[in-house]
Amino acid sequence: HKICPHGNVFSEFIRDVYEEKNGTLSIRQLYRNPERCAGCPFRNECLATKKKPEVSDDAEKICSRNKVLEQFHEYVDITLGSEFGKELKKQRSIQVEGAFGVIKEDMGFTRFRRRGMKGVTMEFLLVCLGYNLKKYHMYRLRQEKKNALKAC
Repeated sequence: HKICPHGNVFSEFIRDVYEEKNGTLSIRQLYRNPERCAGCPFRNECLATKKKPEVSDDAEKICSRNKVLEQFHEYVDITLGSEFGKELKKQRSIQVEGAFGVIKEDMGFTRFRRRGMKGVTMEFLLVCLGYNLKKYHMYRLRQEKKNALKAC
C-alpha cells in the first residue's frame, strides 16, 4: 500500500492499468483514500499540480504502484547483493570512473554547451571521439617507442 505525506494509507483499490511502452509491460495498481483526503492539512500541497494549482472540494489523491517495476527492483537487489553482483559493481566503478575522470579533469569537459537531446548527444559523441583518439595516439606512441628500443 502507498502512504501519503501525512501518513495516511491508500488502501482502497480502484483498478489495474496495463500499458506497454517500448516493448515493456507496465502494470500499475491505482489506490485512493477519499475519506482521509477530505480533512487532511496537506491536501492543497498534495493535490495541487502545475496545470491545476487550485484544488476543488471533490478532488482526491490517487496513488499508483507499478508491480512489474517492483519485481525488477527486487531482482536487481538480489542480483547486486550476490557475490557476482558485488564483483560487477566493483569492476564498473573502476572502469567507468576512469574514463569520466579523464574527460572531466584532463580534457576539461564539465558541462554541455548545446541544448536539446540531439545537440547534447552530438557533443558527447565528439567528446568521446576525442577521448578515444587521445587514447589511440598514446598507444601508437608507446608502440613506436617500443619498436625504437628493439631496433637499438
